[in-house]
Amino acid sequence: MQGNNLELFWEIASSNQDARLSSANKLVEELLSQQDLLASCSKITLDLPSPSPSSSGDSEYSTDPLHVDEAEAEAVEEALGNRTVADLMYALRRLLRGLASPRESSRLGFAVVLTELLSRLNCAVTAKEMLTLILKYSNPQVAASRQEQKDFMFAKLFGIMTLVQSDLLIQPTATVRDFKRSMQILIALSSDKPWMAESCTWVMVNAVAQLQRPQLNFEWTTEAQCWMADQISSTKEPSPEKLAVMLQLSRGLGSDFFHNLALPWMRKEHPLSTANLPTLARVLKEAIPSENQAATPVRARSRWQAKIHFVWDFILDIYFNQSSNAAVETKISSFPDFYRVVVDETLFAAASSHDRKSWAFQVFQRALPRAKDADKPMLFTPNFMRTLINQLGNRDRLLHRAAVKATETIQEVVKEQPHLGFLLVTQLIGKNGHQNFDSITKTKTVEQVLSSLDIDRVREYVKHLGDMICQGIQTDDDDELTQINNRRKWALDQLLFLVRTATVPKDDELLVDILTFLAAHGYYTMQKPLKKSFLLERLPTPAFVDSLKAAARSRFLSSVSELAKQARTYTSISTSTSPSASGRKTPGFAQDGQLWLAKAHNILVQLESDKSFKSIFDTDAEIAAKLADGVRCLEKVRKAEAKSEDADVKERALALESLLLSALLVSADAADGASDLVEPLCVCADKLFPAEKPAGGKKGKKQVEEEQVDRERLTGIELLCDCLLSFLELSSAFLRTTATNAFEAFSKDMSKESIGLLLSHLGTAEAAQVGEEMEDEEEMEDEEEMEDEEAMEDGKPHASDTWATSDEEDEQDSDVDADENDEVDEELRARVRAVLKESGMADPDAEDDEDEEEEEKDEEKDDDAASDAGSDSSVEFSDLGDDEMMLLDDKLAEVFRQRVSAARDQKEAKQEAIALRFKVLELIEIFARKQPQSPLMLDLITPLYELWTNRDEDTEAVANKARQLLLNRISKAKVIPEEVDVDQVSLLLERMHTEARESQSNDVSNVSQAINVYLTKVALCKSGEKVKSALGGKLVEMYRQSLLDYLTRKASRMRHEFLIDAFRRFPMLGWELRSELLDSCRPGTASRAFRQVQVMQMLQAVLTQIAQRADQKEEVIAFLPEISNCFVQMVNESDAAAVVSSNHMKDTIKFVLQAARISARIETNKDNLQSAWKLDKLQEAGEKLQNSDKFKASTSIHDLMKQLLKVLQGDAAVGAGGKKQDSGKKRAAEESTWAATTTANGKLPSTAKKVKASTK
Repeated sequence: MQGNNLELFWEIASSNQDARLSSANKLVEELLSQQDLLASCSKITLDLPSPSPSSSGDSEYSTDPLHVDEAEAEAVEEALGNRTVADLMYALRRLLRGLASPRESSRLGFAVVLTELLSRLNCAVTAKEMLTLILKYSNPQVAASRQEQKDFMFAKLFGIMTLVQSDLLIQPTATVRDFKRSMQILIALSSDKPWMAESCTWVMVNAVAQLQRPQLNFEWTTEAQCWMADQISSTKEPSPEKLAVMLQLSRGLGSDFFHNLALPWMRKEHPLSTANLPTLARVLKEAIPSENQAATPVRARSRWQAKIHFVWDFILDIYFNQSSNAAVETKISSFPDFYRVVVDETLFAAASSHDRKSWAFQVFQRALPRAKDADKPMLFTPNFMRTLINQLGNRDRLLHRAAVKATETIQEVVKEQPHLGFLLVTQLIGKNGHQNFDSITKTKTVEQVLSSLDIDRVREYVKHLGDMICQGIQTDDDDELTQINNRRKWALDQLLFLVRTATVPKDDELLVDILTFLAAHGYYTMQKPLKKSFLLERLPTPAFVDSLKAAARSRFLSSVSELAKQARTYTSISTSTSPSASGRKTPGFAQDGQLWLAKAHNILVQLESDKSFKSIFDTDAEIAAKLADGVRCLEKVRKAEAKSEDADVKERALALESLLLSALLVSADAADGASDLVEPLCVCADKLFPAEKPAGGKKGKKQVEEEQVDRERLTGIELLCDCLLSFLELSSAFLRTTATNAFEAFSKDMSKESIGLLLSHLGTAEAAQVGEEMEDEEEMEDEEEMEDEEAMEDGKPHASDTWATSDEEDEQDSDVDADENDEVDEELRARVRAVLKESGMADPDAEDDEDEEEEEKDEEKDDDAASDAGSDSSVEFSDLGDDEMMLLDDKLAEVFRQRVSAARDQKEAKQEAIALRFKVLELIEIFARKQPQSPLMLDLITPLYELWTNRDEDTEAVANKARQLLLNRISKAKVIPEEVDVDQVSLLLERMHTEARESQSNDVSNVSQAINVYLTKVALCKSGEKVKSALGGKLVEMYRQSLLDYLTRKASRMRHEFLIDAFRRFPMLGWELRSELLDSCRPGTASRAFRQVQVMQMLQAVLTQIAQRADQKEEVIAFLPEISNCFVQMVNESDAAAVVSSNHMKDTIKFVLQAARISARIETNKDNLQSAWKLDKLQEAGEKLQNSDKFKASTSIHDLMKQLLKVLQGDAAVGAGGKKQDSGKKRAAEESTWAATTTANGKLPSTAKKVKASTK
């Protein structure tokens, strides 16, 4: 064989499937081309041996069908060699040997090639010859290991499989003996090795299926099938394999096959008949017979594998194949019965193992897509739904992944057939499922199924929910009523879910029907059903209780709130409501261009006028008048919006209309204080949209006075803010959503007074006052502690300190102090005294004598007599009877109960106040997002900052919200206000600098640093490059003072990032302070040496930024001599100055080196550069460092000085190319590690990223 063909044998054994198939095709084509060439050129006739006349007998079989005689095998090989080319015969031998390979990929590759060759060489080989060769090359040697024996068994299996798949067993040269011998081999393998039974049976079933082909006219096909039936009936043990063969044989032997088949474990009926279902369930479960029978056969076994047996596909084909025999269908059970008995009650049973349940999930996944539409709901059986819910609820469950695949199958079926969605959803949330299926399983199965429905099916589902709410029985049983109410509440939640989920398809008509249903059952009592509404066709039985009506009202408002937030494309325009042309997506509008709030209000108005409904609220005349005024005001705003052509006016009118509609909707339930929202809005509307006065005519004195009074009153935007706060004070998510949406439209109209009104509800003033008092107390305590410490240092112990005090006395003192610190509740004491007086246990004149008792308290010896107001009562407890004592106990209990209730109310009030702060912060965030250019942005900083800094445990969350606003919304604003108050900016900047100097908290420092950058940007917005004139010169002075504080005061808390961040963002600011920065680098000028290193970093950042400006290059060059003088001075004084260490000197030289490189980029004239740097003095400084006793041993310092002189002398550019490149790389590395080096020597991080890491 050629070398190329030999290589293909290695490639067909590859683990890569694509490479394996490609090589197989090449090898087959090469071998067949050689065989075709032999057949065309050879003069010898290549005749196949004809089958013997005794083909129906078994005389030629050996006693052992698994072995073959050597002489017979050699004769077969010789005969094949005469009919085939040498390469083909070699290939057949090697392929047959390869079937026994221990590698699975090798067996597959060789089997594929052998199958293809046999299928195309059926004129050159026979089934008998191939059987002989398969047995020859698959029989193990005498001393074969267990693994080798296993490999030879696989060789037999794969060999017979190639015969079946190549159709060699049904060729004219094949006989019944060949078929029987092949099947005997498979039967023997499956009997000896049960783990091979399914694979062997799969090959047998395919072989039988070949015999049942209609085009075959062999006489022995029926004989072979009958022989297979005898083989099955000869063994008594049931198995899925035997069932698979039986089902396949029944297709060829007729419908009476099972009546003639005698099996002890099955009745003489179809295996899928109702009578055989229990037995079939045990067979398919593959249970150990001892679990179901008294006698246990010796060879009983129970096995498991991940995939279900292929017999399940046979069974499903019988049920779901459209071409199945009608006669068979009449003899088998219905699929729901089969599924219930075999799958649900067996595999999904509570006592079933996880292995069997995993099979059941796979059966469900295969059956659901193929089942008839009427049978699909029957698959959601009780045990299946229980297992599905349990496994989905926890990711740690063994079958969680299988359950997830089941839900994915459900979703795929609904996507392909949307009309089934309603049927399947009702099963998931129905009797066998759970109403809150998605929540308890932590999935979105129901939501995604509903999203796949069409509008008609969604309408069916809504009708189903409506029937679930209204249908019921009239009962007085409390348990049944509770169950009905729970079911109704769940259905109401589902209606809200449909409205809230944007992915569920629905039109405006359906949404209006849902809102009408919720409003009808929430605000009214139905007198008679309405046939025109498909949701109101029947009266609810039993009637709604008050709690359910309240739930319906809540779902109604929540639905309207959701619709007010959803953006949908509307097609037609209403002139009174639509803000723009059609086709645009706008939140809160229906498809016809009308506000959903207006639609909801119209629904209430229509129901109120309908005699079929009766309101459950008794509205008094005053409330009715307020609501009528609100409706008139609503019409007025609509008219003003219709007349105006200004887009901003239209937007504000729509926002105010939304507020009025929301107030009217909330007032419909006659809740306490709800109707009070309408009247202020009407006043606000009059201010924002005043009525047009007739032109002409002279104003009267009274009219002029009224206009003057109006101007002195609150403006319209202030009234609006007050109304918004009234909305937010109520615990209504609906009003909260409406208020925030309306505020966006009026954000551009906010004034200083209106924004101050919002900020006043953050409570920062009170918090700041409390914080100052606490700070004063802490300072006083610190002073006292310091005095005590000084006294101890002087040897004078404190008066209260005695070494002889025992532990018990300390505990008693602490108890006394605790009692003294407890605040006395005078109100509680008065109530207790009143109860005691009423019972006759307290002196009526006790209050008058209270002062005298206080004066005489020190003289009395009896402590019990002066304990409380009732201590001197002349009546003792023993004088009271049992009834009087019980009455007294009840009264005292009521007093203390009221006290606990008052404390609870106080706690709830505090929580409501915090919730209001959250809501106000939402409005402030909207303003900061919509109007970043407004000068009022500066008014937000102080209240938010104080809310953050003065936080406590209760206000931690709201304080974090304020912090996020400062950091993410205000300080990062891309647009800044231009027209600002200079004094206000100065005060704010001074506050931030003070906080940075004094604050010990890193969080506070981060916030103050971010705000400082924002305020600096605001301060420089007009002055631009003229930093000196910013804030009238105050800006530079503030930074100068902060720099001096950072350098000279040891206790300064300012971080260097505060300054370097500002200098990097505003380099001209740092450039203005360049002299101060450089002077700070001189020895002895800073309180701490590492701060000088940080100042060098600041100066380097400034030089880097300024050097990039073309108009500042001359100033940079003029500044170089000062840097040189400073460095030379440091070198000259380094021996005398103890603070200048080797690391400090090294960092200084690095700074000078970076400055020299910066200057070398902007000054190309070397003479000018050397003159500016005073090169001769730098050389002298280098020599002094080499001769210094302190630094002469530091090679790194001298190397840096050499680099500095090379940069200034121009030697760095001289030399070979490679050397120059290495120098450049080294310089780049030095520049990149400059920050890290200074950090190590300076003890502080140098970049913002490192600061964050160190803070953590």
